[in-house]
Amino acid sequence: MRRNIFVRLGRADIVPPEGATDITIDMVDNFGDLDRGLGQLLDRLFKLGATPSEAAVDLMIMATAVYAADTGVSRERYADDGWTRMIDLSVPVAEPELWRRQHDHLSRMLQFLTGDHWSFTFRHRPDEFQSFTKQPEEMDLTDFTQVSLFSGGLDSLIGAIDLLASGQRPLLVSHYWDGEASSAQRQLLEVLKERHADAFESVRAYIGFRKSDFAEAGSDNNQRARSFLFYSLAVVAADAVASTDKVLIPENGLIALNVPMDAHRLGSLSTRTAHPHFIRLMSELVKVLGIDVTLENPYRFKTKGEMARECKDRDLLAELAPASMSCSHPAQVRFESAPPQHCGRCVPCLIRRASLAAGLDEADTTQYFLDDLKKEILDSKSADGKNIRSFMFAAENLRQNPGRARFLVQKPGPLNHDDLDAYVDVYRRGMDEVSEILKGVRAKHV
Repeated sequence: MRRNIFVRLGRADIVPPEGATDITIDMVDNFGDLDRGLGQLLDRLFKLGATPSEAAVDLMIMATAVYAADTGVSRERYADDGWTRMIDLSVPVAEPELWRRQHDHLSRMLQFLTGDHWSFTFRHRPDEFQSFTKQPEEMDLTDFTQVSLFSGGLDSLIGAIDLLASGQRPLLVSHYWDGEASSAQRQLLEVLKERHADAFESVRAYIGFRKSDFAEAGSDNNQRARSFLFYSLAVVAADAVASTDKVLIPENGLIALNVPMDAHRLGSLSTRTAHPHFIRLMSELVKVLGIDVTLENPYRFKTKGEMARECKDRDLLAELAPASMSCSHPAQVRFESAPPQHCGRCVPCLIRRASLAAGLDEADTTQYFLDDLKKEILDSKSADGKNIRSFMFAAENLRQNPGRARFLVQKPGPLNHDDLDAYVDVYRRGMDEVSEILKGVRAKHV
C-alpha cells in the first residue's frame, strides 16, 4: 500500500487536493520558524558565526522528512509483504529542478538503506521561506579541523578522543531523540569539556516524531533512515563553517559492513547505517547538490577492539567507556522489569563487550542486563540467546569455510574492489574478537 506524505512549510504553502495525501508534516511552527529541532540547530550554528547554504538546509529538511516517514509509517500495517513499504514524499526545496535530477539516485540510495521504495515530488518553497539562512551574530572565526559524528556510542567517543589527543579541533555533531542517547551524549561531552576546555565545540539536534504526529499511520521503530538524517546534520555543519569541508563517521569495520550472520538477516533486516556503499552514495548526492563536503570513515578497516586498543588516550577511554551507549534497544529491558541499560545480548552489545575485553587492560564496568554470558545455558529462541547463537553459528561457519569471507562481506552491498581484501581482513578479525568472549558460552533451544 502506497503512502503519500506532504511536507508543508508554513500556512502559505500550497494545500494538497483532498484525498491526495495521507500524512501532512508541518516543518514550520506557529511563529514562522523552522521546526522539528532544525531551527535550533541552525541557531546554534549562527551563534558560532557559521552559515550553511540553502542547498544544505534543503538536504536537512529532506532527511528529516525521510526520517519522519521511516519512523511514522508502520511496516506491519502498510507493507504488502510485511516489510517493504512504498512511500511518496512531496517536499518544498529552494531549487526543485536540481533535486528532480537526483530523484533516481536518492531513491536508490534510500532503498539500499531502508529496503523500501521511495518516490519524490519537489516543488518551490513558499516565497516567505526562500531563505532560512541569515547573517551570523559574529564573523565566522571558527577554526575547526573537521566535523565528526558524536552519537554517544563507544566508536564516536574513541573518534572524539583521538581527534582531541592529536591536537585537532573538531566540531562534534549529535542527533538524539530517546533519553538514553541524550544522557550518554551529555555525560560524555561534559567530561570532554572538563579535560579539553575550548579544544572543541558541539552541536546537538533533538529531532524525532511521536505517534501522535501521524494520525492513522502507525509507527515503525527500526529507524533504518536515521543515518541519512545524522549524516545530513553533519553535512549542514561542515558546509556552514569556513575552516573544514570534512565529515568523519567513526565506525568500526565489522559494524560498518554488518555482514548478516544467517540467511534470515538478508536485505534491510541488517542495517546499513555506515556501510561503505551508503557512504559513497551519500557523498555523491552531496557533491551533485553543490555542497563542498566529503564524508569519510577513518576506522573502516579497524575492528572495535583495535579502535579501543589503539586509542590515543586509553586512560580517558577506560574512564568514559561505561557512560557510552552502544545498545540497539536499551529501553527494551523495561519489559523485564529493569531500567534502560545495555542489554548485553544484542549484536552491538556483543561487539562492544568483545572490543573492551580485547582493547583495554581494565575490566569492563559497563552495566549489562545480561551480565554473565556463561552463567547458564541461554535459550536461543529467546532474547538472551538469539543473537549469541547466531554469532556462534556464523563464527563456526567461517572457521570451517574461511574462503567464504570474501563472499560474505559483499552480501550486504557492493564494495570498492581495491578495498575488498582489507574488508575481508577486518571482518575476520572482528569475528575473532567476538568469538573470544563466546568461548564457553552455551546457547541452544532449551
